[in-house]
Amino acid sequence: MVQGKHDPRVSRAYKQQRLRVLARDGYTCAYCGYTGDDMTVDHIQSIKSGGDPISLENMISCCRPCNSA
Repeated sequence: MVQGKHDPRVSRAYKQQRLRVLARDGYTCAYCGYTGDDMTVDHIQSIKSGGDPISLENMISCCRPCNSA
C-alpha cells in the first residue's frame, strides 16, 4: 500500500467520494448492518491489488470492526 503523501486516501477527491458513499449507503455497514456516524469505507477490490481508490462502484460503507476483519 502506498503511504504518506502519495496515499490516495489523503486526497480531496477521495474524501469527497467517501462522504458520497456513506450517504449513499445510509451510514450502514454493508457486512453486519451496523448504523452509525463513525463509519469507514471499504474497497471491494483493494487499492493494493489495483482497485480504483475513488470509484463509487469500488467503495462500500463499513464499520471499523468489519473493515479490520
